[in-house]
Amino acid sequence: MTIFRARFVLFLAALLIAPSFAGAQTIDNKLKGVKKLALTFEPFDADSIKCGVGEGLLASAMEREAKAIPVKFDGSVYIFQVRVATLAQPAICFTSADISVYRFEEVRLSGDKRDLHAKVIIWENGTILGSSPKTHGRDVARTMADLMKAFVNDWRKDNG
Repeated sequence: MTIFRARFVLFLAALLIAPSFAGAQTIDNKLKGVKKLALTFEPFDADSIKCGVGEGLLASAMEREAKAIPVKFDGSVYIFQVRVATLAQPAICFTSADISVYRFEEVRLSGDKRDLHAKVIIWENGTILGSSPKTHGRDVARTMADLMKAFVNDWRKDNG
């Protein structure tokens, strides 16, 4: 029975981690002309704090990468949202880390021709990682810096 559990855990881990290798995507050059963003962090849960994951650590890691492009994080119709959810276990912490850039705008539904005010995602990327509780905060900060690098690269592609 133990071998079955080990295989199941490995299968589940592969299933959860595989989508994280898909990478960031820009959609129809939607980042073109985006110069100002409103930076928001979803509230951190108790397990995030327990594993050393906090807004200050992540914000400074991401800020270093963001300096490479002329984008200001001082408010805009574009929202740059950071979402982090952590599960703390005695020997390992798991974190799902995601960034999305979106805005709200009028969109027309093709089926019934109604106009709606909707959230339109123009860029997103994320991953799942696991590491020791002793290093997890730094590991997540490094991962968020990598996600910000992906945003910077895609912004450069769209803004030439």
